[in-house]
Amino acid sequence: MAELSRALPAYAYGDPAKIIEARQIREGGCSLCERSEAVFGVLVCLSGLKFPACRRDTKKGHKLTPKAGG
Repeated sequence: MAELSRALPAYAYGDPAKIIEARQIREGGCSLCERSEAVFGVLVCLSGLKFPACRRDTKKGHKLTPKAGG
């Protein structure tokens, strides 16, 4: 039986503030984006993109609201 590694995932070795910020953005998803609109209680992206793929698009993608630190 192979021994399990006790090493942390690669992302855990970075700056703790950036790790926490990235986790909060992932948890908030579209609700933290300026380009989302609530329609009948459901958040809809005005750019037609889906989270988290929209984070890769630099022009039309995820843009944090000023309240969220954007």
